[in-house]
Amino acid sequence: MTPTETGQLDRGPARFRAPEQAQPRRSVGAALGAGLALLVLLVGVPVGLWLLSGPPPYPGGLPTREDLTAPLDVDALLVVMRLVVWLAWLQFAVCVVVEAASAVRGHGLPRAVPLSGFSQQLARGLVGALLVGGVLAGSSSGAVAASMPTQDAGAPAATAVQLDRADAGSDHARGGEQVRDAHEAAPEGAAEQRLRPAHAGVPEDMTDVVGKKVYVVQPPKGHYHDNLWDIAERHLGDGRRWQEIYDLNDRREQPDGKQLVLGRLIQPGWVLVMPENATGVDRVEAAPAPSAAVHDAVPAPGEAPAATEGGAAPDVPETGAGISAAPGGLPRDLLLGGLLSAGVLGALAAERRRRRGSTPDPEALEAEVALRVGADEDRAGRLDRALRGLSATCRAGQTALPPVFAAAVDDDVIDLRLAPGRPDAPAPWTPVDEGRVWRLHRDAGDGAGPSGLGHAPFPGLVCVGRDLEGRDVLVDLESVGGVVSVTGDDHVAAEVVSALAVQLATNAWTDAQQVTGHGLAPVLADLAGDRLRLVGDVEPLLAEVSRSAPGRAAGDVLTGRLARRPGVVPAYLALGSAPSAELAERLVGLTASGSRGFGVVSVGAVAGTRWQLAVDESGTLTIPLLDVRVEAVRLTARSAGQVAELFGRARTEQPAPEGRVALTAPPRSGDDAHWSTAPVRVGVLGPVETRTLGTLDPTRVALATEVVTFLALQNAPVHPSVLAASVWPRGVTPEVRDATVDRVREWLGTDADGNHHLRVDADGRLLLGPGVAVDWAALCELAIRARRAASPREEGELLRRALHLVRGELLADRPAGRYAWLARTNLETHVPDVVADVAHRLVELSRQDGDPAGAAAAARAGLRMAPGAQLLWRDLLRSEFDRAGDAAVVEAAGEMADVLAARGAHVEAETDALVDELLPTERAASS
Repeated sequence: MTPTETGQLDRGPARFRAPEQAQPRRSVGAALGAGLALLVLLVGVPVGLWLLSGPPPYPGGLPTREDLTAPLDVDALLVVMRLVVWLAWLQFAVCVVVEAASAVRGHGLPRAVPLSGFSQQLARGLVGALLVGGVLAGSSSGAVAASMPTQDAGAPAATAVQLDRADAGSDHARGGEQVRDAHEAAPEGAAEQRLRPAHAGVPEDMTDVVGKKVYVVQPPKGHYHDNLWDIAERHLGDGRRWQEIYDLNDRREQPDGKQLVLGRLIQPGWVLVMPENATGVDRVEAAPAPSAAVHDAVPAPGEAPAATEGGAAPDVPETGAGISAAPGGLPRDLLLGGLLSAGVLGALAAERRRRRGSTPDPEALEAEVALRVGADEDRAGRLDRALRGLSATCRAGQTALPPVFAAAVDDDVIDLRLAPGRPDAPAPWTPVDEGRVWRLHRDAGDGAGPSGLGHAPFPGLVCVGRDLEGRDVLVDLESVGGVVSVTGDDHVAAEVVSALAVQLATNAWTDAQQVTGHGLAPVLADLAGDRLRLVGDVEPLLAEVSRSAPGRAAGDVLTGRLARRPGVVPAYLALGSAPSAELAERLVGLTASGSRGFGVVSVGAVAGTRWQLAVDESGTLTIPLLDVRVEAVRLTARSAGQVAELFGRARTEQPAPEGRVALTAPPRSGDDAHWSTAPVRVGVLGPVETRTLGTLDPTRVALATEVVTFLALQNAPVHPSVLAASVWPRGVTPEVRDATVDRVREWLGTDADGNHHLRVDADGRLLLGPGVAVDWAALCELAIRARRAASPREEGELLRRALHLVRGELLADRPAGRYAWLARTNLETHVPDVVADVAHRLVELSRQDGDPAGAAAAARAGLRMAPGAQLLWRDLLRSEFDRAGDAAVVEAAGEMADVLAARGAHVEAETDALVDELLPTERAASS
């Protein structure tokens, strides 16, 4: 499969590499001919001259006046000719020696021998032919490459550049042996040419150049250094076009973390984006998927059946267990989704909080991993709070909302673009450019007033892409005063419109609104529930909008609508193909009216609109009105199908496990006593917690913590390629991976015997030593011992000790974008199930002992891990009733209602019936 046959991004380190070059054909005849020619020229010529005319002429002394003024006879002329021939032969011999020495050493082209242009070219050609034939240098292709007469000094060969993986460790069966064997068996000539990864926080796969022509700056060749003038001369035909290359790469992050700030300062290994008409360079493409998946089974705790206290192997679900990968790798559009992925991930989490769903298939799980990695939840949350804070501020001050038509968000600043400008930006917003931009810095807060945050003022804001400076660029579909059309490549344009439609239905800065799609992929209807619907006829929607819209308001096309009419639910229309002329006219009229509440985005050119977004086949999108160029946010049909599978499984109600939850042997020995005294420990039953013996640079702690946590939750040693594919899902080089492992090893320190707590087994796999304590393993150990307890009192004490380890939800407050590998395990379901089982059993024992306060405490301890477990809420209601009567039940029921409402979960029939039983008077009064 060629690189152009797939659009998926591999989950390996995704480094640039040059494919193995076709070796020049070695012709024995050509080599013998070149050798014979060299023999004739180097040996035959001087021997022939010597035999015909004697040794080379050389003067016996200084010439006299008579010698210089004497007439030139035939003998003197012959002497001069003989001398010229001998000098020419000597010059050629020197050229042969210089060329042969340079070729054999592999130092590239040597410096020119003075006054030897043709002679040196002839020598180079003959020496090169001889070396290619293998007569002089055998199979030394490195020498050949440096001595070929057609290669410019410092010019790289024109090779296809592609994103590829360094370790195919995303799937994991047979312990990763195939990964290791594949690398050991690779020929030396096929070794990968990787770039070093960028510094922390920068995507290590440099996906910003996918679809673009690039040039990789070459290392020095002797005294020659690559420079923009020569690169432009070789690939653009004119060195004076170097400025074009500079402009395309100005301030771009390079693999070493530096940036191009001066045209003369470029470094080897830098990746330069080239103009589209560049020749001799290739376009970066996503690497093809491997023909066969390589698996390394790493079952998550709680997956493999193990003997229980009765000796029988419990039936533990295996769906979703372990670490596996879809054949095509992580979907690139979701990896780069940013705000799109954040909205979809938030909507998916909300669906899962409402009910207990089933486990998705492995390919859909890979889409979830990509969502978790690509989601920029920090930016999405900051933008949501900032907009709602602005809404509350304007309402409190009785001022109109600003006429926002676009926005830009990065890690530090939120910019709202206004037309017309307004210099009266309320604090903490700052007016810029005479009020045409309102700016909010990260450290200025969200602007919430005393009454908190307000409603969503700009729900039509959608992210169209990310620019080269790393800013997410958004356009407000309501306020642009017309239809937003996406022109260019129809297939890519449809992916862009699909992404915008899904954003409208899932963005955090939206409230109640309706998104209608026409001509889009049917699978999109499964992504956002009732908020996104697909229809075959848009006439009913247009009729409804026409009835609710007031008369048109004149004004500038960018002014848009400044205030939403009360009671109007925003409506948006996404068209998968260009509308007819009649429909286009109606849409332009409706979107140009003066009220908020309706926005349209369409594939193809729409007559009568100024807002046209142009996207090419590589996904580069331009907005002429904003003078903006971004990498477009897209949603492919394959990714949409995978995400729809996630939503479908989340909505498929599954019953809670009946009876006791099956337990397996913990991945490591040790109980709560070991947890309390261990010099090194890892806590996952709440916010992630680590205790180590060493120190580490604070900027590296988050990564090191994830590495240790991943290893701590495995049932078996892990191959380094598995670790890399899990902790660095965007890709990482073996050098960076191994350096990180070495740092983590020093960070964890050694035990009393001097052995490192992070170890390597005989097969090269990583594992944590027995001295490392993990709270999850300790809880499992105590729960298993409780089931084997000789008496209820002993059982209750063990369960109570187990619940003391629970501090909150699993890995709560983990950094956004990290721990994406959790999606491939069943830990997020299994751990709460075990904790709820432990808590419920302790509630039963406490109530049997007449200890309602202890029962209530046990229920609350379980709810710390599983706040949506209504079994525990029912336990709490009963216990509070036994402890303090109606008043305590009312308080607990109100707390339960708030928690379940925040999670979007419905109250189960059993819970509702229990409230009726415990509070019949309260329920009758409320009805």
